[in-house]
Amino acid sequence: MTPAEIRTRLEALATPQQKAGAEAYFKGVLPFLGVKGPAVDALVKELRPRLLALSESERFDLALACLDSDPAELRHVGVMILHREGKRLPADLLDRLRPVLERRATNWGTADDVAGKVLRYRLPVEADRARLLDWSRSDSPWLRRLACVAFVNEAHKGLYAEEIRAVVAGALALDHRFSQLGAGWLLRERWRAAPEEVERFLLEQGPRMQREAVRYAIEKMPPARRAELLAATR
Repeated sequence: MTPAEIRTRLEALATPQQKAGAEAYFKGVLPFLGVKGPAVDALVKELRPRLLALSESERFDLALACLDSDPAELRHVGVMILHREGKRLPADLLDRLRPVLERRATNWGTADDVAGKVLRYRLPVEADRARLLDWSRSDSPWLRRLACVAFVNEAHKGLYAEEIRAVVAGALALDHRFSQLGAGWLLRERWRAAPEEVERFLLEQGPRMQREAVRYAIEKMPPARRAELLAATR
């Protein structure tokens, strides 16, 4: 099985209307074939027996090759292959994934798909958390966003407080919209576990954050508190 073969299967499901709508939504920064998400996921499920017939190494290589492709749908297939591997993912996955993401995760769609379906499940691995901290100091604003979004689904549980503070600081160190929004999103979820900590952080650092990122961070707060913090961080 090759990325070209999977692409051919996807093209058979594509429509011009879906392609135009998806590319307009992403403002032209991410190419699409024109296949709806549920249909992509159904194809991955259909291909599962053939994927299982491959060796683990072959599946990982195929996933990375799909992710390192132009169409968003083929990238999503790569993400779903990795997602379905779960605990069988190799120890050096993030090292192999990083150069691919530096080329391809230069938009929020690809970045957040990888962060939410692959990276978040690597958080229990201490070595991978350390890799994400290193990503949060990268020259790439997108790697900094990835490092933040990887923690989003776990932040409300009160886990990984030290690492969350570090990746937020890294994302906010750049004056880049999507890096900063990744930090704002993570702060919003961290607030559910540590409201006083996050509100204190916003009072101290909010005036130096982009306004949109502040609004992300305070989105789940009570209206009165949101108004107070907006005024204080203006």
